[in-house]
Amino acid sequence: MVCLFVSGVVGVAFLRNYYYPSLAISGEASTGTWLSGVLLVMAATLSFVTGMYRRRGMWFFVAAFFLILALDERFMYHEQLKERIIFFTYKRNLTHVLLHELPVIAGACLGAGVAFFLWQQVSRGGRVLLACAVMLGLVSVTIDVLSTGPVLLEDGSKLLAELLVTCALVLNVGSSDVQN
Repeated sequence: MVCLFVSGVVGVAFLRNYYYPSLAISGEASTGTWLSGVLLVMAATLSFVTGMYRRRGMWFFVAAFFLILALDERFMYHEQLKERIIFFTYKRNLTHVLLHELPVIAGACLGAGVAFFLWQQVSRGGRVLLACAVMLGLVSVTIDVLSTGPVLLEDGSKLLAELLVTCALVLNVGSSDVQN
């Protein structure tokens, strides 16, 4: 159902932006940004529900991580942090690109830790989805940090990775291990 919903929303967005398809996925006020926030809130909710069933505190950290990502997707906190880093390091001649991308790199490192935790917790089918999500996430972060490649590829990879993580969590909540 989640995949059908996402496919339908993306399909309609591409049809409405026929001449400029990148506007369907990329940009601050795009359908892709909205959909990304929805998927991250779903992932946070599924993680919270799993934490309630399993009574494990780490799941609440994972839920908070996804919720913070959803808020960042909406309010672009990492972009504001990047602007501040550039502003404060400009006069000190510390203009190294990786320093400017520190918020994205830190988020990616936290995401790797969350992925490692989820890898240990989800079923075999969830692991396949999670592995694909990690690869797509790496593509998105690499393009973002190095500022190479089309924005549509970066944002499309990120959106697909979020969809796969959400689907892995749906499989996890639906498994008999959580239900018992």
